[in-house]
Amino acid sequence: MLRVRRTDLSPRVEMTPLIDVIFLLLTFFIYSMLVMVQAEVLPVALTPVTTGESAEADDNRIVAITMDRSGAVYVDREPVDADALDERLKELSETDPPPRLFVAMEAAAENDPADTAESTRGVDRGPLLIGLIERLRAAGLTDFSIVGPEEPR
Repeated sequence: MLRVRRTDLSPRVEMTPLIDVIFLLLTFFIYSMLVMVQAEVLPVALTPVTTGESAEADDNRIVAITMDRSGAVYVDREPVDADALDERLKELSETDPPPRLFVAMEAAAENDPADTAESTRGVDRGPLLIGLIERLRAAGLTDFSIVGPEEPR
């Protein structure tokens, strides 16, 4: 008679492949979280600002030259006509040290009910600003800043 050889091996669950799979999944999820954070906050090379100046306290006087919607000019909130403007600019250029000049134009508001003059709506004021800048340069004032209203975000 033939003897049948039987081994009494009971089925068992191998833990090593299960642990390997668990660690692979853990590694995958950790790596995917790192990639998601990096994709959210991308490194961007910002260009340095070279035209700005730091704000420093100085003893220089500040003079504001403003042009309203109709083209009238104001020096430090005082209305000035064309002839008096040239004289004021000459006086400013002869002071030592010269004052800091800020040139501003009143913002053109479209469909503004307060603006009742039809002639001031839709008028290109660029030539008026260029004319004012030419007057400043003719008076010898070349160091000035043009300021404007903050743009809406």
